[in-house]
Amino acid sequence: MAKADPASTDRRAEIIAHGTDAFVSHGYAGTSMADLARAIGIQKASLYHHFPSKEALFIACVTEGFEGAVQRLEAIRADPTLSDPDRIRAAMAEVYRINLTTPVGRMAPLIAEVAPKIPEVARTFHNGFIARHYAVVTGMITDAVARGSFAPVDPLGLQHLIFGPVITLALSREMTASFPDRDALYPVDRIRESHTDLILRLLAGPAKPHEP
Repeated sequence: MAKADPASTDRRAEIIAHGTDAFVSHGYAGTSMADLARAIGIQKASLYHHFPSKEALFIACVTEGFEGAVQRLEAIRADPTLSDPDRIRAAMAEVYRINLTTPVGRMAPLIAEVAPKIPEVARTFHNGFIARHYAVVTGMITDAVARGSFAPVDPLGLQHLIFGPVITLALSREMTASFPDRDALYPVDRIRESHTDLILRLLAGPAKPHEP
């Protein structure tokens, strides 16, 4: 079996990185292959050598851009030096970072826009990004429940309690990106800390009554 050309692999990764930034900044319709080729500094023909169409590039940005994010969450789950509450704090910090600061996380609104025209995008993004994040974080909690650190909870409800507010916050910040007071309206650090505290309180179970 022939080995992949490292230069070609690096170029592909570079195109995906530039393409993701372009799609996030300009939208799907506002991103052209010609403009992208100029931004990267390559010929348009070279761009089409790696990706035969804008649709193919968009799918690659969605499907190949999130593996590192999933791996970081898996590393947090496997870290033996973390207590279970600290593991949840680290996981929540990573979930917020992915969805609010990385291009692939910020592509969620664009994916919702493009999905009706390119159904493969929605299915791939769900299976490769959303579902895997849910599984890793839910697995952390299941592990901790088995160890007796947390009270048993409904996994499905907890998934939406963890991820729903983050997605809502990401959408709200994208919609108010031009507001000068956006950070005051949606202070990420404060919201993350409060959200994490509420999750940990839920996982701790009902408070025990004081003994007389």
